[in-house]
Amino acid sequence: MEISLIGNSQVNLGRAIDVGFCNFSKNLNSTIFNVKNNSKTCNFVQSQSLEWKSKSACGFTLKASATAHTEAAVISEKGSRNSRTKPTNGVKLYVGLPLDAVSSCNAVNHARAIAAGLKALKLLGVDGVELPVWWGIAEKEESGKYDWTGYLVLAEMVQKLGLKLHVSLCFHASKDAKIPLPDWVSRIGESHPDIYFTDRSGQRFKDCLSLAVDDLPVLDGKTPIDAYTEFCESFKASFSPFIGSTITGISIGLGPDGELRYPSHHHPSKKNSLRGAGEFQCYDKYMLENLKRHAETYGNPLWGLSGPHDAPGYDQSPRSSSFFSEHGGSWEMPYGDFFLSWYSSQLISHGDRILSVAASTFVDTKIIVSW
Repeated sequence: MEISLIGNSQVNLGRAIDVGFCNFSKNLNSTIFNVKNNSKTCNFVQSQSLEWKSKSACGFTLKASATAHTEAAVISEKGSRNSRTKPTNGVKLYVGLPLDAVSSCNAVNHARAIAAGLKALKLLGVDGVELPVWWGIAEKEESGKYDWTGYLVLAEMVQKLGLKLHVSLCFHASKDAKIPLPDWVSRIGESHPDIYFTDRSGQRFKDCLSLAVDDLPVLDGKTPIDAYTEFCESFKASFSPFIGSTITGISIGLGPDGELRYPSHHHPSKKNSLRGAGEFQCYDKYMLENLKRHAETYGNPLWGLSGPHDAPGYDQSPRSSSFFSEHGGSWEMPYGDFFLSWYSSQLISHGDRILSVAASTFVDTKIIVSW
């Protein structure tokens, strides 16, 4: 089975291979660096590396995919001559396109720079690129109204060069790339804010929908699962000429930044400030209703009235409160076991629902679906 290390915002399936990262910038003479030692070598397997001169034709984010047994794939530059050792057992290199490769107006950002970068990557011998496809761009204005223009242009660019394409379907927003949720979803959220994750002080996390509403008709009569399904089906129909040939893999976003997790922190930590444990995100109307039902079924209705009262805040260390205390903390008491089991089970069930959508949509295609 092919195993993919999916972009910055995705969780990998199975074993992952650590790789270096390179900056993509408007300046095509970006310096490629290694995340660990800032060298010019991007290490991706023990004793295996990719090497460039300090001035490179482009700067993208490196990723890798591999089979269960891997061998080295080496690109080296000596003078003006490039050579590439072919992988003997399935190692493949993918380069991540920028998060905002397609603008909010559905045009390719820095198209000439990306075109030049793709040509350089082809010459370097990489296998393909990875492209984030945003819900907030492709279905921006109205429910069910899709515009794939910019993404189709990029797919054609990749296809003409003979590269492969791995697509990440993103159902979350990105602060870094300034890509919000679809406008029509945000309008619903203004009048119905309980569709978002909520902390105990009532702050809403508006970069993705609460998992508690997956199967509730909160989107103008549609459930979020309905919306995700229709999005995947529209993508499949629109990109059918590329699926199985150019597009060989699809990953599905499962939560904040595409990860299967809760948004324990609503905002990036400030410089030189303590990054605390975060807070539980179970205070929107629907999460509380779910917790209440679970507590009643469990036989202790009082446990379903709220989340833990003694949990730490965003900027507090876990052991600063009695909930996560190392000895005798609430987390290891019957209530803590009840709450944490419920909290984690909701996350797992959400992941199952989203992956089921992807599996059923792309079951008849020759592509690998991951998360």
